[in-house]
Amino acid sequence: MLEGKGAMVWQLRNWQGGDAQAQAQQAKNLGLAWVSIKIIDGRSETWENPRFVPLARQNVSLLPATVAALRGAGITVAGWGYTYGGVYRATIFFPSKTIAQQEGAATVVALARHGIVEYQIDAEKEYRKGFNRADRAEAYCLSLMEDSRFEHSLCSYRFPKTRATDFPTHAFAPYMEAWSPQVYWVLDNRLNGGAAQLEVCAAEHQRVRPLPMTPIGPTYADRGWRARPGQLKLFFEKARSLDRCVGVGVWCLDQASPDQLVALAEFEWDDPLPVAPTD
Repeated sequence: MLEGKGAMVWQLRNWQGGDAQAQAQQAKNLGLAWVSIKIIDGRSETWENPRFVPLARQNVSLLPATVAALRGAGITVAGWGYTYGGVYRATIFFPSKTIAQQEGAATVVALARHGIVEYQIDAEKEYRKGFNRADRAEAYCLSLMEDSRFEHSLCSYRFPKTRATDFPTHAFAPYMEAWSPQVYWVLDNRLNGGAAQLEVCAAEHQRVRPLPMTPIGPTYADRGWRARPGQLKLFFEKARSLDRCVGVGVWCLDQASPDQLVALAEFEWDDPLPVAPTD
């Protein structure tokens, strides 16, 4: 499981210009215990159009140097990837597997190539549509479980019991070692908006299945909104205060603003919780 303070990365070329040593130095300066990098999209490790992004600048090419540099700095490297959970069968690479199963098999190959053990499953809207949503989720997970070396956490909707009730959280749950929900409080401008949403999120996930949790907060911009440093601070502190939270992170490091990075650097997972004043 992802323990302590960390961050997710989407496009390595946009994190410190793709310079592996600069990436490791920044992660160390931020005090990160772990960094989770996108390694696959569906079945593909080269998901970006090479007409616009040369292969040499895609994650698949930049990963080896980044992984080595981060590990050399004593930082745990995790992976994350998107799953579409398709229902149709293909006939070329994995002729006997559904697309969901193919995605799981391709992910195992990518994880093994980089020696990554911890994996965050980014499953979203595709699993809220069509038939057999739970069956597709289970098929994907069973394909991942064919290799027992890896630990998996579900990085998906923050409110499985009250909002994303059509998402098959319960089908993923038996195969997870941890939760890693996307607590993206976009457009919630309350100072404690992220902290308040995290408290509800944690309670709902524990009702699905009691597991360790590493929630993920937002640093990206959305419709002119961006999480403020003070909101991030309270979000991080709330995570540290919750019994089953073992860590906290953000998505994503390559889109974080300078003031957000300061908030991330100033928070220490191992610091004692603030003591409430007494009369």
